[in-house]
Amino acid sequence: MSPLSLSDKVISFDLDDTLIRGPFSKVLRDAMAAVAEDDDEAVSLRAELNRRHNELLAADELGAYDWHQLVADTVDGRDLGFDLMERLEDYAAAGLTQVLHEDTPALLGRLRAAGWSTLVLTNGWRRYQEPILRHAGLLAAVDALIASDDVGVPKPAEEMFVRARGGAAVHVHVGDRIDHDIVGGNRAGAVTVLLRRDAPTDPDRVEDYLAERRRKQNTPPANLPWATPALVTSQLAEVVAWVIAADSPGDLDQGSAREASGRPHER
Repeated sequence: MSPLSLSDKVISFDLDDTLIRGPFSKVLRDAMAAVAEDDDEAVSLRAELNRRHNELLAADELGAYDWHQLVADTVDGRDLGFDLMERLEDYAAAGLTQVLHEDTPALLGRLRAAGWSTLVLTNGWRRYQEPILRHAGLLAAVDALIASDDVGVPKPAEEMFVRARGGAAVHVHVGDRIDHDIVGGNRAGAVTVLLRRDAPTDPDRVEDYLAERRRKQNTPPANLPWATPALVTSQLAEVVAWVIAADSPGDLDQGSAREASGRPHER
């Protein structure tokens, strides 16, 4: 049974750079430094790790998030001297996760109180994301965590959004990436929100900002019809207020987004 049968309304959130900045990148830096002879080699190994990750994004998208294998391939059998998961648990327990928005658990609680099922929909594998969420106090603030290895494919694959929506009548997806979150969500029939801390507050800058984000991610022309969110904001509180204010699923459109934020959106 889908965990999202709890409600006819579902809102999913990307995790990294949408709700948090987690400590796993520090774990990876530690891993490269542990086997390097000097700082220059550590930098070189980090670059190689990123190269392997990006290469896999084009060939094996799910495997691109298997950081244990990526690290093992990069260090070529050298002993790190520590366990990646133990180091991640230590850093998460030490409070090294940055929660990007003030009062995030309370805001997610407002959504749940208003009848929305809330979940995290992340390309990061469950083994890496769950301890971070738990120690940040966010795991208990959502109804479900769905990771790409739970589904077998990462965003923007439709299967991720179908799993998130379950049988709900309406699905809102919130994320920081045009390619993964907005294009994928729109194609799957979700109402999408671009939540980024660098989003402009000036309504006249929103269209140029979206165009810049599309250029930076080399959005293919075929994806442009799906590359516009209903709402662009830097504030989780604004997302929550807009969603709760909707009287019906039809209210979650660009007209209501304009009214809520004063920001023009053309699709």
